[in-house]
Amino acid sequence: MPVDSRELIEAISIIANEQNVRVTMKQSTKGAMVCAASAFAGGLLLGPVGLAVGGTAGSLMAYKMTSGSFRPLADVLLNDLTDAQQEQLIRHVNKALAEFQISDLAILLPMIMSNANIQQAVLKTAKSFVSNELKLQIID
Repeated sequence: MPVDSRELIEAISIIANEQNVRVTMKQSTKGAMVCAASAFAGGLLLGPVGLAVGGTAGSLMAYKMTSGSFRPLADVLLNDLTDAQQEQLIRHVNKALAEFQISDLAILLPMIMSNANIQQAVLKTAKSFVSNELKLQIID
């Protein structure tokens, strides 16, 4: 009995939410650069006080620039994947679950939700897929 792809993606999303896995759009580096540049400029202009003022201003600018760029993995899986990417993720998950020898696909979803080893295998596969295929950085 084939498992509905959407149901499997939703199960993976539930596991990712339980583990509080998030992804970033690689904004951390940009935020750090803005913060450092502001502290440097403040230090050049006002000395030690300028470091504090520039660092604070840079931190606030970095916050404003990067807010919203850290998203739950579940949100990415449910809303950002194309149909082809979803099918590719399903193939990767099925390969990862092959070692557990689940013969009846009807019991796959309950097994995913109740077995910690299967959850770890599925989550590891989803993280790998998102990192390698979507080029997103995982934050645990």
